[in-house]
Amino acid sequence: MLTEDAEWTDEWGTGWRHAAEGVGASPVSHPLRDWSSVDAYLAGRMPDPRAPGRLDGALPALQRHRDTTYVAGMTHLALFERLHCLRGMENTFEDFYAFPNDVDRLLEALTDYLIEIVRAWGRIGGVDAFCLTDDWGTQASLMISPALWRKFFAARYRRICDEAHRWNLDVIFHSCGNVTAIVSDLIDAGVDVLDPLQPEAMDVKRIAREFGGRVAFSGGISDQELVAFTPDQVREHVRRTIDLLGEPFGNAYIVAPSNVLPPEVPFGNLEALFEACHAA
Repeated sequence: MLTEDAEWTDEWGTGWRHAAEGVGASPVSHPLRDWSSVDAYLAGRMPDPRAPGRLDGALPALQRHRDTTYVAGMTHLALFERLHCLRGMENTFEDFYAFPNDVDRLLEALTDYLIEIVRAWGRIGGVDAFCLTDDWGTQASLMISPALWRKFFAARYRRICDEAHRWNLDVIFHSCGNVTAIVSDLIDAGVDVLDPLQPEAMDVKRIAREFGGRVAFSGGISDQELVAFTPDQVREHVRRTIDLLGEPFGNAYIVAPSNVLPPEVPFGNLEALFEACHAA
């Protein structure tokens, strides 16, 4: 589907569109256009996390890899991303100030949903981690103030992490952009792996200096530089990043690009990337 023009509506009622040759998809319609419909939505439209077969699509891969591979169960669009998919991005930013009680109510329902998903991953067995995604950063900073983030989200992420840890699952938190202002909060909430460190947006040396040893890192390999580097430069970049983010902290580091690899990366650089990762 994601290689051609396509539009669809997901089970939450959000409409999506993908353009041919594009990367990812964008929401184009939102089921909660105003708060007057929130009661009906929560009562009859919001998906059931306990629905039979909810995670069945993961079972074949889990069966193949559970005994030999570190397995992470992923759930995209956690709290903030799901909120603006339901309400629209502009509405969401206004809602924090204009309708805080409604936002709280919806976020509580979304948190309860995710906790049930965590339990479902835990019951399956053979899963080592729970990975959730909420993109919070622009290239320069958070999308909202740290104080507002803490008011609406800190305790809810802590509830989710606590539940994951009750099932002996590590928590991998994916959030693109510059999230430096809340890294300490995410660690306090119980996040075990911070993904992805983006040298294009963050001071990676500062992150390593301030938070190394308190959380494992993932990412750090600049996807933008991989386009322009020579293969030898790619290998050196990987080595330097491991020396910065991994070796001083007991190798608590997942070697990975800072984001999706663009199609412009030369094939020889991809080979060098994989070779350097395996040689580390």
